[in-house]
Amino acid sequence: MALSRWRGFGQLALSLLAAKVLLAENPAASRMPTWQDEIAKGLQPYHQLTVEDFPIDDKAHPESSYWIKPFIDPRWHYIYMSKDGWIYAYVDQWLIFSGLDRNESSRKSKFKEMERALAHAQAYLDLNEIFARQLAALKPGELPSARGATPEEAGKILQQNLKAFLEQKYKTLYAEAAEFQKVTNHGANRKKVVELGKALRKRLDALPPIGPPSDSAVTVTPSAAPQSTASPAKSRGLQPPG
Repeated sequence: MALSRWRGFGQLALSLLAAKVLLAENPAASRMPTWQDEIAKGLQPYHQLTVEDFPIDDKAHPESSYWIKPFIDPRWHYIYMSKDGWIYAYVDQWLIFSGLDRNESSRKSKFKEMERALAHAQAYLDLNEIFARQLAALKPGELPSARGATPEEAGKILQQNLKAFLEQKYKTLYAEAAEFQKVTNHGANRKKVVELGKALRKRLDALPPIGPPSDSAVTVTPSAAPQSTASPAKSRGLQPPG
């Protein structure tokens, strides 16, 4: 049986503690994104935090001395294949962006202990990066696929399957993040912050780093197939003590 192929795009930008994901179509999508694209949106690759990563903003999150917003942004390219009267959608390229959302990370001008608070913020960012690296290690064959009567239907089902798949993965992340906050009393227990921070760092170092991927764009041949994307709902960040 001969196979027919179409190409399409998807993305799912899920930030830490995101509530849900909204689906939308973007027929103009023509390539995989690059770190240049992400940085232009104020998203920074994972790194060791400094005070400068937290711009002063006295209006944002008035109840907090500082606010950190990690992110995990999975992107994928998928193809359609026709067989036995069905259209199958498969992910063939998988890319993870992760790090710090500087747009939503900030500190108060009166907060003079940001340097000391970096250990808490870094541990939280490291936890986020652990899960990002685990996602990045997934091969396309480990990701959901979909079947439909038309390319449109198969693409829609693939989006739904990937959304459910990632949300299940994030449940573990959300639970561990909540436990980290509880055990450290939102960073107030500095001894526990140091202890857990070292353990998180050990786990992180055991995983291959994602690193900023090559900024050479992956060009996709346009086709009549739908090119769908997903975008995040507004999500919460980490509320530190004070």
